[in-house]
Amino acid sequence: MAEETGNGAIDTSAAEAFEKFLVPTIFGPWSELMVDHAGTKEGDRLLDVGCGSGAAARYAAQIVGKQGSVSAIDFNAGMIAYAKSKDANAEIDWHQGDVTDMPYEDNTFDVIVGNQLLQFLPEKEDGLAEMKRVLSQDGHLTLNVYCASHRNPAHAAVGKALENRNIDAKGVLHPFSYNDPVVLGDLLQKIGFHDVSVVRKQMDSYFSSAENFIDCLAVGGPSSRHALEQLDAEGLKSLKAEATETLAEFVDAEKGLRVITASNMAFARI
Repeated sequence: MAEETGNGAIDTSAAEAFEKFLVPTIFGPWSELMVDHAGTKEGDRLLDVGCGSGAAARYAAQIVGKQGSVSAIDFNAGMIAYAKSKDANAEIDWHQGDVTDMPYEDNTFDVIVGNQLLQFLPEKEDGLAEMKRVLSQDGHLTLNVYCASHRNPAHAAVGKALENRNIDAKGVLHPFSYNDPVVLGDLLQKIGFHDVSVVRKQMDSYFSSAENFIDCLAVGGPSSRHALEQLDAEGLKSLKAEATETLAEFVDAEKGLRVITASNMAFARI
């Protein structure tokens, strides 16, 4: 949950850092790919679950136009407060709340999308059942969930470097924990979805160096920053040196560090 400032206002600093350092490089492009994979079109009523700072919702709003609508929900109050501040024309209906108990009527949405949400839901079946409830009779769902860490080598290198220093690396590695496409597909079918498909997609992002990548995770990563902040200045310097050596093969002389992210993209219909 977001912390309140001294005057009772919601602290949006973590959301601002996420938007600045990781949305342009990783989460924004993945959000757009997910919305496109969902077949989003003009006039659709779309819900973005676990919307974060709102990248997918903002992109979807451009597609659905005035004839459609976009709603977005996230448990983190700071993310929602910041997302609202980015929505100058109030085009999106933002809601802070629990995805397993959403405030929407049955059969409300044509499309639901969720970027890197499912692995963080303790009650995955409850969350998916709730998504199914609010989808229209012809509605469909697209969820993007990271593949295993070995398919995401930059993150894996940071996680390994933390473990080598006896630091809990869960904040860096947990996003890659729900990585089996068969398990994902079977769960969707168990909930009652049909026409289920899960495909692996890969994207390349570039950071100026391994040090820059780690700095971005330390400042902007919703979960990774909690792992990295356990290090003191010398520990962080040492970790950066190890990661730089490990990731040397992914460095392009002109573009910088190539950060590969691979995800399972699930699509399902009611």
